[in-house]
Amino acid sequence: MSTSPIEKSAIQSLTLRSAAAIAIAAAAERIGVILPDGAAQELASAFIDLVVTLGLIGVAVGRTRARGPVV
Repeated sequence: MSTSPIEKSAIQSLTLRSAAAIAIAAAAERIGVILPDGAAQELASAFIDLVVTLGLIGVAVGRTRARGPVV
């Protein structure tokens, strides 16, 4: 079963990953770092995964604090 583009989340969007990869490649070029082929895409994917994970941790902490006593 395939999902339509409308059903895909923004995090799985190739546009978002491509934009992040382009930004990483541009920043690396600007500071003079030569990235191997595919490195910008891997870094972009890892960065997006990190942001999502940290966001989920933040939501979990917020929900836990909301259920606990107010200090």
